[in-house]
Amino acid sequence: MSNPAQHIIRYAARQVPALDAMSVITLFIETIQIIQAEETKRAQIAKQRDVLIKALESERQVILAYFEQRFAERRQALDRFFHLLDYGITHHDTKSIDAALTGILGIIQDNPLRDFETFKKCMARPDFEIEF
Repeated sequence: MSNPAQHIIRYAARQVPALDAMSVITLFIETIQIIQAEETKRAQIAKQRDVLIKALESERQVILAYFEQRFAERRQALDRFFHLLDYGITHHDTKSIDAALTGILGIIQDNPLRDFETFKKCMARPDFEIEF
């Protein structure tokens, strides 16, 4: 009974009086056509799903690259300010200490995602290219 056609025939036979063989055949043909149409719909849905998954994977890679670049810039700036702070502490240079602390606080208070909305809008444009 694993054959779907057998199941359909038995179902159709129960729905139509036994003496009306032509109705059984007509119902069987209609059912097969419905099955084929549904299989086609499923295949189209699967193709659309695959396209969307690839688009999401591509977008994910771009967004991860954006974050990697954005946070790398912050890290480099923070590293420079901490080196300046170390220099200021070692050499008792209050101007260096003040400049380093001001820079560190400025970076920490800055929202790293402030440009992200602009980036997403740019990504939606077909002619948008990312330069590293």
